[in-house]
Amino acid sequence: MSDSPRALVTHPGRQHSHQAAVALEKAGLLAGYWAGVPSLAEHRGVAPHRLWNRFVRYAPVPLPPAPARAFPWVPGLRQIGNRLRPRGLAERVDFAACRLFDRAMARRLAAVDSAAVVACEISALALFREARRLRRVTLLDAPSLHHAAQDRLHGFSETPSLHRRIVAVKEAELALADHVLTVSELARQTYVDGGVPADKVHAVPLGADLALFGRVERRVPADSPVRFLFGGAAIRRKAFDLLVAAFAQVAREHPGVHLRHVGPRGELGHLAESLPAGSWSATGPLPQAGWAEELAAANVLVLPSRNDSYGMVVAEALAAGVPVIVSEMVGAKELVEEGGNGWVVPVEDVAALAARMSWCAGHPDELRGMEPACRRSAARATWEAYHERYAALVAGLLERGRG
Repeated sequence: MSDSPRALVTHPGRQHSHQAAVALEKAGLLAGYWAGVPSLAEHRGVAPHRLWNRFVRYAPVPLPPAPARAFPWVPGLRQIGNRLRPRGLAERVDFAACRLFDRAMARRLAAVDSAAVVACEISALALFREARRLRRVTLLDAPSLHHAAQDRLHGFSETPSLHRRIVAVKEAELALADHVLTVSELARQTYVDGGVPADKVHAVPLGADLALFGRVERRVPADSPVRFLFGGAAIRRKAFDLLVAAFAQVAREHPGVHLRHVGPRGELGHLAESLPAGSWSATGPLPQAGWAEELAAANVLVLPSRNDSYGMVVAEALAAGVPVIVSEMVGAKELVEEGGNGWVVPVEDVAALAARMSWCAGHPDELRGMEPACRRSAARATWEAYHERYAALVAGLLERGRG
């Protein structure tokens, strides 16, 4: 071991794991960053051309070459799984890819000079077992709510047998984890409610790229009807069904309003087809620059999720000066100043969501007046602030060791 304790960060894809790696690298605490999605331009040679094209929307990570390794076969398997039917088969392939990644990382761990390992749920079990054998600190990256809270809020889409396997892995990982790192206080509380000791669970809220979204120039005509924006997959967890039902009411009261969907079609994407012709439009996932353009043309972002452990689009919208409507089950609600930069509505409450959206549709001038407050509130949600919070937390946990 080196004199300065360091941590290895692993992830079968990317999510926000690269930001954790950057945070640790800045603080001199990074032992390695092993991820499925290539993080460096130099990694292009390790992925077939067609697979590499899937990663184009991922920006390179500002890390030196030495600690960064890519395992693109993992997202490659997951992409193949996404094409399979029935859907249950695709979900089994995704689970298998995460488990294979976990075992592959465990086999490599002994050769790494690290005092701790950070691993994402469902891909941490074998790695944590090996880390425990090597007497290294285990930090579970928990990007979602506790599985019991998820089941209560929106159920599950996989088969019951696969769900039982997933829950078993998650429970075993929690038992092996010295600490659990969540992305919001909302998510942290679900783990405490789920029986994880409170002093073992730590919330580290995510950030947004203010260098990009903070420069967005709004282009919403003063006399145009209000344009609502939804960013994410059209799925039950994101409450797309509730959004469509609420917007249908608003469209009847305020002709001309528009609902824009940016993201995967998902299993509920077809519901928007019931809306009046011309009142909605959709596009698939966009790179960050494209998403910034969508925000520039929006009056309000709406995220009524049944379960969103954070909701990065909320921080990005606020940074761009766009007011937000979120449910009480969105972790980024911590950024919302009621009536100042947005609103929090009860989860699963179509009437409350429709009422708030209807108010917005009738008050476009007030929405435009919220832009300064929106941008100010996002200042505490930068990636730089996240890096400082994350590195300070991990440094403290490494000092405590396995204790």
